[in-house]
Amino acid sequence: MVRAAKGEGSIYKTDKGWRGAVTVDGKRKYFSAPTKADAARKRRALLLQRDTGQLVAGQVPTLAAWLKQWMKVTESDRAQSTNAGYQGYIDNYIVPQLGTKKIDKLTIDDLDNFYAELESRGMSGSTRHQCHSIIRVALKHAVWRGHLGRNVAAMVKPPTPSKSQATSLSEADMLAVYRAIENDRFRARWHLSLDFGLRPGEAIALEWPHIDFERATMRVEQQILQIRGKGAQLISSTKTGSGTREIALPEYMLDMLRELRQQQLIDMASRSEWKTWEPDGKPHAWCFTRPDGSVLRPGYDTSLWKKVVESAGLPHTRRYTARHTAASMAISDGADIPAVSEMMGHSNPAVTLSIYTHAIEERKVALADQAAARFAARTEDKLHNKLHQEK
Repeated sequence: MVRAAKGEGSIYKTDKGWRGAVTVDGKRKYFSAPTKADAARKRRALLLQRDTGQLVAGQVPTLAAWLKQWMKVTESDRAQSTNAGYQGYIDNYIVPQLGTKKIDKLTIDDLDNFYAELESRGMSGSTRHQCHSIIRVALKHAVWRGHLGRNVAAMVKPPTPSKSQATSLSEADMLAVYRAIENDRFRARWHLSLDFGLRPGEAIALEWPHIDFERATMRVEQQILQIRGKGAQLISSTKTGSGTREIALPEYMLDMLRELRQQQLIDMASRSEWKTWEPDGKPHAWCFTRPDGSVLRPGYDTSLWKKVVESAGLPHTRRYTARHTAASMAISDGADIPAVSEMMGHSNPAVTLSIYTHAIEERKVALADQAAARFAARTEDKLHNKLHQEK
């Protein structure tokens, strides 16, 4: 055996070549090599990695195993819907491509090639960016827990996320939807999204105590979301801190809600059993229910929206289109961005500006047209006064 100074590891001859070891945090890290020179080079490389914090003790997990562990121990840090989304990215994209890699063997090239592969499959910049974010944060946790010496994902240029482009209805299409829902049982539900920007999950999670008919306001504070592996779930806090908000309601909206409540009371009186949904073990007075009392769950709500769009003679579009329409129309009508942002439940006005750029550009053009009209009017007045003076 060739011994080096204390703490510098050792190498020794075996029947199959050379073997060596270095000590990391009190544990021996072994390696093999065909020749003594190769063994010496490996020892020096491992010592350098150890001294620079890139070599850790113990068994190193694969990326798949570590992501599973990371999701488990950090689950309570995120909303259920966020956890479900993360798991989808992990199962569908990250693990199939990189799951078998030991996290200490993951390289910059591995990640660059992974993102390039996703792009070649037509995955959006947002999907690639989200995969990168998950890997980066998970590896950061691995470093913190002592399973990894450095976070290779922090050294990679992240994929550029796609710009969010909100799809909204034109005025003509919105009027077609209005006509289609005129006699719809859930007309109020659709108007809450079309006119006031409620997220689909927020609208179907409304309860009668959230509606203040005297003050003409509505409180938005929860969502019903379809969570992967768990089904429909009541989420007590909305997507952002500012998602919990109060919205003023005009009289036409209050009238629709009164009609809905009256119909619901008729349904309740005509049935021996009312199918209430108590996801948290507490009674809930849902605004939007089927005739038997069943709450509108996301899947059924989606099917109802599809029928509305078909009845209006429009091509298929997501439920979120109704929400985006509310924001776009408000901006086009001259509402200030902070007010729209508050109505939509965005974290700050910058989010609103980034999503509804098209409506904002149209508003800029309208403002320019108004300025031109004012200028033309002033010019005409000056010309008229000049001619009057010359006479």
